[in-house]
Amino acid sequence: MITFYDNMVIAAYFLLMIVVGVVFKRMNKNTSDYFRGGGSMLWWLVGATTFMSFISAVTYTGAAGKAYETGTFVFVVYMANGVGFFISYLYFSKRFRQTRAVTAIEVVRERFGKANEQFFTWMVVPFGVIHGGVWLYSLGIIISTVFGVSMEMTVISVGITVLIISLLGGSWAVVASDFMQLMIMVPVAFVMAFLSLREVGGVGDFIDKLPTSQYNWSELADSKIVWLWVIASFSKQFFSVNNTNDGYRFLAVKDSNQAKKASLMASILFFTITFVWFIPPMAASILFPDLSAVDSLKPLGEKAVDGVYLAMGIELLPVGMIGIMICAIFAATMSSMDSTLNRNAGIFVRNFYKPILRKSANDKELFRVSMITTVVLGGLVILSAIFFSELEGINLFDINMRLGAMISLPFMIPLTWGIIYQDTPRWAGWSTVLLGMLISYIIQTHIGPEALLEFIGVDKPWSKRELIDVMFFSNVFAVIVFCSAWFLGARKFRNTSPEKYHKDVEKFFVKINTPIDYEKENGHKGNDAQQYMILGNMCLVYGTFLSLLVFIPNDLTGRLCFVFIGGIMLIVGFIFKKNYKKLKDKI
Repeated sequence: MITFYDNMVIAAYFLLMIVVGVVFKRMNKNTSDYFRGGGSMLWWLVGATTFMSFISAVTYTGAAGKAYETGTFVFVVYMANGVGFFISYLYFSKRFRQTRAVTAIEVVRERFGKANEQFFTWMVVPFGVIHGGVWLYSLGIIISTVFGVSMEMTVISVGITVLIISLLGGSWAVVASDFMQLMIMVPVAFVMAFLSLREVGGVGDFIDKLPTSQYNWSELADSKIVWLWVIASFSKQFFSVNNTNDGYRFLAVKDSNQAKKASLMASILFFTITFVWFIPPMAASILFPDLSAVDSLKPLGEKAVDGVYLAMGIELLPVGMIGIMICAIFAATMSSMDSTLNRNAGIFVRNFYKPILRKSANDKELFRVSMITTVVLGGLVILSAIFFSELEGINLFDINMRLGAMISLPFMIPLTWGIIYQDTPRWAGWSTVLLGMLISYIIQTHIGPEALLEFIGVDKPWSKRELIDVMFFSNVFAVIVFCSAWFLGARKFRNTSPEKYHKDVEKFFVKINTPIDYEKENGHKGNDAQQYMILGNMCLVYGTFLSLLVFIPNDLTGRLCFVFIGGIMLIVGFIFKKNYKKLKDKI
C-alpha cells in the first residue's frame, strides 16, 4: 500500500513544514509578532489560514463518510461557511482587524470588561482542547489504517509531531504553513475528483449511477427534519464564522481592505472546492456499495465509513501519490490544530498570565510561558483524542456537529451580537453563555429526541439518522433564539452597568469603525516583499520536487497528475517572485 516513494513524499512534506517554522522564527520580535504576525500579513496568507482553520481531517473522514451515505447533503455545512464568510466580507472582517488587538479575548475585555475577559478565557481554552481532540482523532483514523499501528500510538505520535511544528515559529509559521498546505490540499482534491469520475465512467455515468438518496434528500429522512437541519446549519455557521473568538484570524492581516479580501477569498474557496472534495466519497458509494468487503477499511471495523476517502485514494492514485494524499490530510488537521494551539496559548498568556499572575512580566518571560503553555495544551489535546477513539456508536461528523451546537454556539452568540450592538450591560456577555449551556443541557438530558420528533409531527418509525439530526437542530434553534433574545433584551437594562463601562464601549465602537492606516500607525510600510519572496521560494522548491516525481514508474495519467500538482505550485511561486521584484524595485 505505502511505497518508498510515498514515504519519501511524506518525509519531504514534514521537512518543508519544519523549514517554514525555522525561516519565520526570526520574524518574531515580540508577542504581537508571535501571536498575530504583528498585524502585517497580506490578504492571501490570512485568507488561506482562515479557510484552512475551518478544515480538518474531519473533512476527509467524518464528512467524507457523510458524503458516502448522504451525498450532496453534506455540502450544506460547507456552503454555510461560504455564506458566513461572505457576510464577514460585507461587515465583520474589517471591524475585527480594526479592534487593533493581539488576541480575541482582548477584544472581549474592551467590549464587555475584565470579568468577561476571564470568563471567556476559561470557556475558549478548555473547549479548544476538545475540538483539537476531535481533529487529531480524525487524523489518527487515517494514519492508523495506512500504517497498521494502534490508534493510541498514532494519536500520540502525530500529536507530538504537530506540537513540535507549531512551536517553531509562532503565528508567522502557522499561517505560512497553512498557505503551503493549501497549495498541496487543493490540487490533490482535483486529482482525486478526476480519477474518481474516470473510474465510474465519466460525469454522465457518475450522475446516472448515484443512489437517488445522494441527491433526493427526502429519502434520507422526513422532509421536515431535512430542511430544519439545513436552516440550523446555516444559522449556526453564521455565528461560527462571525464571532469575535473566531475572528482572531483577521487580527493578523495588514489593514481593513486586506481583511475584506481575506474573508472573500475564504468564501470563494468554500463555494468552489467543496464540490470537488466530495466527488470521491460519492463515487465510492457506486464502486464500494459494501464497505465491509473493502480490505483497506477492515481495520476500522464499524467505523469503516470514516475511511472511505482513504480507500478511494488507495484504489485510484498512482504510485507515490498516496503519500501526497496523506500529506493533504495531515495539512487539514495541522492547520486547525496549530492555529488553535497558537491562539489559545496567546489567550492564556496575554489574558490570564500577564494581567492576573504576572503583571510585570516582560516579553522574554511571556515568550517562554507561551511555549510551555503550547506544550501543555498539546498534551491535553492528545489525551482528548484518545478519549474520542474509545467512543462507540457515533461517527466523527456527528461528534463535530453536536460539539459545535452544545458547547461552541452558546459563547458565539454574545461575541457576534456584541460587535453590532453596543448598548448592553456588561453582564449580558457571560449570562448569555450560561443560559445557552443550560438550554443545551436540558435538551440533551431531559427532553430527548423522541419528544422533539413528536412535537414537530414526524411519523414513526424513526431512524437513527432522524434521532441524531433532531437533537442537533433543536439545540441550535433553541440556543440561538433564547440566547439572542436574552442578549438583545438586556439592552433595556443598560443602566445596571456603570457609566464608565458605557463610555469605554463607545470608545471601542469608534475604534472598530476607524479604518487601519498601516504606515501611519506602525511607522513603516510593512514586509510585503519579504512575504512574497519567502513563500515564492518555498513554492518553487516544493513544486520542483513534486514535478520530479513524474519519473516514478506510472502510466501517462499518473505522471500527468504529478505534473498538475507540481505545476500549480510552480506557477504560484513564479507569480510571487515577480511580485517580490516589483515591490523591491519600488523601495
